[in-house]
Amino acid sequence: MKPVTRLWILMVTLTSVAAPGPAMAAISPHGSAHAVAVRFAQVVIHIPGMTCSNHSCATAVYMSLIRLPGVMGVGVDESTQNVTVKYIPTRTRPAVFLKAVKNAGFPGTVVRGKGA
Repeated sequence: MKPVTRLWILMVTLTSVAAPGPAMAAISPHGSAHAVAVRFAQVVIHIPGMTCSNHSCATAVYMSLIRLPGVMGVGVDESTQNVTVKYIPTRTRPAVFLKAVKNAGFPGTVVRGKGA
């Protein structure tokens, strides 16, 4: 029987000159760690129908996006009806975000970032 190898992913921020900015560290089951540079992208989506007074619209939009693979952060601004999504471009793309918010009942358009 083959041994099972597990790889744990840990988010870290590197501050050295050689690798500034966010990175991921892969830790093997044997305790060795290797830093891997990860580039993030950001996109702003305008969602004009996000007008619920009890924040349920913002929560629904947030939850529909934060669960997607490759999404690292979601910020919802109800006053401007904009959502900012920070993501790993090699794992997902803005078209996936638009589909997710549309499935949550809030069609939107990309206003800034990749796909605008």
